[in-house]
Amino acid sequence: MHEDFSSWTEKTIDHRYHIKSKLTNGGMGVVFLAFDLHLNKEVVIKVPILKYSGQRTETLQRFNREVLAHSALEHPNIVPIIDSGIYEDHPFLVLQYIKNGTLRMLLDYAKSNGKPLAQTNLQLWLPQISSALDFIHSNNWIHRDVKPDNILFDANYNPYLSDFGVLKNSSLKPGEAMTTSIGSFIGSPHYMAPEQHLGEKVSSKTDQFSLAVIIYECLSGKLPFNGNNHVSILLEIVKQSAIPLKDHVKNLSPTVSDAVMKALSLDPDNRFENCTQLCSSILNESDSIPSSNKENHFNHFHPDKTDTIREILNSKLIWQINLFCSQINENKSLDSTLYTSMKADLSVHLKSEIPLASMVNDLLDFFTMSGTIEATNYEDILQAFKRLTASPVNTI
Repeated sequence: MHEDFSSWTEKTIDHRYHIKSKLTNGGMGVVFLAFDLHLNKEVVIKVPILKYSGQRTETLQRFNREVLAHSALEHPNIVPIIDSGIYEDHPFLVLQYIKNGTLRMLLDYAKSNGKPLAQTNLQLWLPQISSALDFIHSNNWIHRDVKPDNILFDANYNPYLSDFGVLKNSSLKPGEAMTTSIGSFIGSPHYMAPEQHLGEKVSSKTDQFSLAVIIYECLSGKLPFNGNNHVSILLEIVKQSAIPLKDHVKNLSPTVSDAVMKALSLDPDNRFENCTQLCSSILNESDSIPSSNKENHFNHFHPDKTDTIREILNSKLIWQINLFCSQINENKSLDSTLYTSMKADLSVHLKSEIPLASMVNDLLDFFTMSGTIEATNYEDILQAFKRLTASPVNTI
């Protein structure tokens, strides 16, 4: 049974944050989209679930640790903290709203098209996220939940590492560290390292393993370990049964495949020293591959590979369309929030007379009766946008 936070919607808390809607409602907490009346912008508010928690003290400790970590860990690619406070006896955390979707959305949309992400897509986020993870590790913290859902993109396509809800301080002695309840584990099973599955000591190399799973999934469209629960996943890891990445991906450099598989080693000592080393091993080799061999499996934004403003805007728009479609696919509908957000994104491109923007705008008007959101067949919308972006004229 989850705590009911429905009464918070449309309220203004702390005389500053007007709650607009509930974004997620998980087992550990609720996340709201709110409007900051002081800064005049949208923000995210995170609230832990306490009322029905069997481990109220543990939940509060974990949340307080998340607030302190967000405050201490300032990095260009970590979601910034704005504020924290208490409302109706509930602590809350205010974070910057990163609005342009997650890596999970990109992966899901690519999979729905039957293709993995392009290898060059890694250049958009891997160096920055590797840097953020190494920064966290240098400050004696372990993330413990590195997964595509926790890699976000802002309006300028900068990546951010998010969700410090299960962060662990590696400098604490065993007696000082907060313990996890017997029979439970922390993390997302498909992305967890073996030592995390077993409840053993975690380290920076635990997060590196999770990062390697993400890279494997991005390049192949598949997970290296496919068990239905954490026990079966652990058995696959222990048996070292992951198919080498190069067997999944045509024309992939053996060096790239070997680097990912090294980071997926059962023994942490056999992995790279840090995430940046893993990143360098992959991207340095990727950069040496002729562009003709880099299949464009998924449209993405290349700010350094376009020659004109119109090409940059067109490439940005394709990225925005892909995110828009992934959000529709996730929600199974087109709602007013998605519509308004896409219309706002289109405004810049329409002013620049980008042909694709005009076609997208017309499609939106067709499906929404010129702005009136009605019940729509989301699959028809997805197919229409897919045909639009598949045109050779519109693909960068």
